[in-house]
Amino acid sequence: MTIGKAAEEAGVSAQAIRYYEREGLLPAPYRTHTGYRLYGAETVGRLNFVRQARALGLSLDEIKEIFRLSESGSAPCCRVRELLSKKLRDLDHRISELTRFRRELQAFLRKIANVPDQSDASSHVCQLIEIAPPSLSVSETEAPPKRERRSGPSVRRQGGRQ
Repeated sequence: MTIGKAAEEAGVSAQAIRYYEREGLLPAPYRTHTGYRLYGAETVGRLNFVRQARALGLSLDEIKEIFRLSESGSAPCCRVRELLSKKLRDLDHRISELTRFRRELQAFLRKIANVPDQSDASSHVCQLIEIAPPSLSVSETEAPPKRERRSGPSVRRQGGRQ
């Protein structure tokens, strides 16, 4: 089947398929004499697996590891449990940090509720931000998720052809 048909059946974009090929998640497809990629049903199954693994929060490197384990003859289920357990611990930590930040932000908002607005002529941009305690921070909770080595398909949609 063509890349468009494979993409449609797997519920991903053709761009995602090309990206997954470059990242080593899919084997190189058969190409026609004109260079068109052709895929079999096994590719759609593999794409469905990748899509579901990504939905569970697994990185492309983790998915590659799972594929390597499977292709070497080992059942990767034990490793998948480990990876998902770590995701759960990380999520619990993030929820805890966000909950802490929410309480602190709520308290700060109560504290500044009666602070008058500054005049436009002030040399300060906004005194409310300036009087915020340094401990009031989302720094741990706002850290961006670890990125893959390259931008994924959803990030590159507006760009040129791939």
